[in-house]
Amino acid sequence: MQKNHSFFLLFLWTYFSYASILVGVGGFDVIKNKHHYSFHDKNQTKHTFTNITEPLSKEAKNVNAISMWITRDWSEDWYDAKIVQSEIVDKGYTPVFIFYWFADEVSVAFIQKHQAEYFQTLRKFMYYLMKIDGKKIVVLNPEYNMAGVEQWQGMNQIFLKSFKILHTVPDVLVGPCVGDFGDYSSINEPNEWKIFHPSIEKAALEADFIAFQEMRALTRNSRDEILKVAQRSLYFSKYLYHTYHKPIMLAYLAISTYGDEGERLQSDVYKEFLKVLPRMKQEGKLFYFGIFHYFDYPGHQGYFNKAEPFFGILDSHGKEKPALHYFRELK
Repeated sequence: MQKNHSFFLLFLWTYFSYASILVGVGGFDVIKNKHHYSFHDKNQTKHTFTNITEPLSKEAKNVNAISMWITRDWSEDWYDAKIVQSEIVDKGYTPVFIFYWFADEVSVAFIQKHQAEYFQTLRKFMYYLMKIDGKKIVVLNPEYNMAGVEQWQGMNQIFLKSFKILHTVPDVLVGPCVGDFGDYSSINEPNEWKIFHPSIEKAALEADFIAFQEMRALTRNSRDEILKVAQRSLYFSKYLYHTYHKPIMLAYLAISTYGDEGERLQSDVYKEFLKVLPRMKQEGKLFYFGIFHYFDYPGHQGYFNKAEPFFGILDSHGKEKPALHYFRELK
């Protein structure tokens, strides 16, 4: 283990000692109209832009990390390294990169067929990370534990090789991200969570952390299932920590406001997280709490269908949703 890598691990445990955590949001550039901020995607050109850390410094001062997605078609100009350095790292925010190469096509056969391309992209990403000085976190292969991969022991070797490549970068933490899948009417499901153990049993020994995610929307989940997210996250973080003995990361929480009850449900979930977060830090050794999107993302597509564009805690025009009130208190 590199000396600077050990130093960053010490940095994480220092966070635990002072009962504080990293709080992150998904996003990068935003549109700026005088003192108003709204969603921006890379296809928009006729606006004034600024980095998301500018509105966060005024609207959500508890945030100290920014998450960015690295997909199969990722290009370095999505997140210019100089901007990441000057607008994120140098302003005291930790960049969190979510490496999502296999995506929805994930399966044993797909990984075996495309692993050379996967590692080619990973090495390209490694050289990109070397351009950024300071602490960095990489979340590998979120939600990989499906389509038979959760039982495939070969996934350990994919992770271990990935860790070795990325650990050549100074000041980086790397870990796998499991999806929380199963019966969402329950809040404690150890038998379901054991299913993915063969796929990370060996890799977890070399990981710096274990990450997980939680996503819910009325297009796929009942009201009761959504309201159980915080309690279920508490039990899942405890399970992961006591199973793998590594710091735990909630890589991204996504509660959609789609539907008549959407905003109230999202707000109630964040309010419940305020109650359980101290236990997640103490009993689950949670060091990071992240949300999927800060702003709503128009046109976003995925598993939750019509609910996908509404995972933000502000709408795409920058109007605050009720959940923001509780989110600001998370720390």
